Parts: sequence; C-alpha cells; structure tokens
Amino acid sequence: MNMKLKNIGVGFAVGITGGMLISFLNAPKSGKELQQSLKRGSGDLKMQMDQLKIEGEEIKNSFLKTKHESSEVFSTLGDEVKSMISNFQADINPNIERLQGNIENISNKAEAAMSEAKGEDKKEDSNNN
Repeated sequence: MNMKLKNIGVGFAVGITGGMLISFLNAPKSGKELQQSLKRGSGDLKMQMDQLKIEGEEIKNSFLKTKHESSEVFSTLGDEVKSMISNFQADINPNIERLQGNIENISNKAEAAMSEAKGEDKKEDSNNN
C-alpha cells in the first residue's frame, strides 16, 4: 500500500511540474518574473507533497487502527459463536436422546407386531389344514 501511495504521489508531482512548466513557457514574462514564478511554484509543490505525506500517514494509521479493532471484534465474535454452539448442543442433546429412545420403542413395537402377525399366520395355516 505504501508503494502504491508513493507512485500516486510521484505521478501527481510530475503532472503538476509539467503543467507549471508548460504554463510558464507559454506566458509572456521576463526572466526575473519567470524565476520568481518558478520559485513560488516549487514552494507550492513542496507544500503539496508535504500535505500528501501527512495524509498518507493518516490513512496508514487509520488502516492499522481499523485492522487492530476488527481483529479484536472478530476474536470476541468467535468466542461468542463458540459459546452459542455449545449452548445449542447442550439444549438439543436431551431432545436427541429422547427421540432415539422413541425410535427404538417404535422399532421394538414394530418387530413385536411383525412376530405376532407371523405367529397368527402359522396358526391359521395349521387350522386350515
């Protein structure tokens, strides 16, 4: 990110310098006036570059602060999610065990009914013969 900001600053400086040179060369001024204009222009350019450095540092500090705060938030959020999941599991486990017991009872009853039905079929077959 720092390299990208530096490239933007250099491009900005080159653009301003080129624009100033073109405007100075096209303006009808004497040598002294041109020198004074160039000095003022270079002073303005230096002030703008200093301002860019200050703003770049502010952006960098803001980014680092946001990164630090977001990592704290995500850490806290992760702990809360883990707690919610364990609470959910504690709440649902008794229900799962109860359902498994009910399924087992139904399965046993179905097996008993099947055995009973098979036993009655055998009695009917022996009575019919």
